[in-house]
Amino acid sequence: MADRRTLLRTLFALAFAAVAIWFVRAQWTPLAETVRGVRPRWETLALASLAVVAGYAVLVQGWRALVQAWGDRLGVLDATRIWFVSSLGKYVPGKVVAIGAMAVLAKERGVSAVAATGSAVVMQLANIAAGFALVAAVGTGDLFAAQPALRAAAWGVLVATLVAIAVGPALLGRTFALAGRVVGRALPSPARLGRATLAAVVAANAAAWVAYGVGYHLFAQSILGRPIGTLATSTAVWAASYLVGYLTLVAPGGLGAREAALVALSSALGLATPAEGAVLAAGSRLWLTALEIVPGLAFLPGTAWRRSTTRPPDGPTP
Repeated sequence: MADRRTLLRTLFALAFAAVAIWFVRAQWTPLAETVRGVRPRWETLALASLAVVAGYAVLVQGWRALVQAWGDRLGVLDATRIWFVSSLGKYVPGKVVAIGAMAVLAKERGVSAVAATGSAVVMQLANIAAGFALVAAVGTGDLFAAQPALRAAAWGVLVATLVAIAVGPALLGRTFALAGRVVGRALPSPARLGRATLAAVVAANAAAWVAYGVGYHLFAQSILGRPIGTLATSTAVWAASYLVGYLTLVAPGGLGAREAALVALSSALGLATPAEGAVLAAGSRLWLTALEIVPGLAFLPGTAWRRSTTRPPDGPTP
């Protein structure tokens, strides 16, 4: 099985490299002209970065709320450290690495293994659901005309999200009770995860997607020197392309898939030429990678914690 996964990832990498080489050769002249004309507006880029960081802060608080639903607590500093360090796992093929790292690091801070893993999984599902819901809410007719499958997926996930908020808490409780009977011991269930909390977590993820959209809109303006469509349109395009990359499990961090989707959607909607889209795709990849990796590497030396069952020193969740 491992050999098959390695082969699949290798084939994906080779296919992406071939497509990238073909695209660069076909677009070499306009691409070179676009790159030469790039004069970043640093103040706008700084505002874009602040918007993305604000999105990260909202997500950290949403995750803390989920941990609290299991009856455990994480302080702001500990949660932030765990969030950024575990995010480094996104750059390893397969999405379970980031979730596993988050669970292990949270467990070392006194959070139960079930709460650590469960909260991480629920947070990832809420993030995907909120992303599709945002695309359904702000996506334009032109976007859905360019990608008909995206309309069905976005609205389907939106309906599923509303259903999950309504029945999810009760379903999770029964699932953990059943799992406890299977393993022969009681498992801690998210007793405090009511509909209001789950809705708040989904809303926090939606707010983070909006922050990302604002960040990308400002980033594109800082690179190209002009806005690319409306804020709603560029947000929908960014969210859709990011989701494509995220759900492409064989690509580390969605590498290649996200960029291809971003170029295709931007070109189809007339937001940017293929050359401009390629510059934005490559530039935004470097920009967002730096915003994730630099804090993660900065926090990494402090992750060798001793396991503790005491409350974190900076207090309970507000």
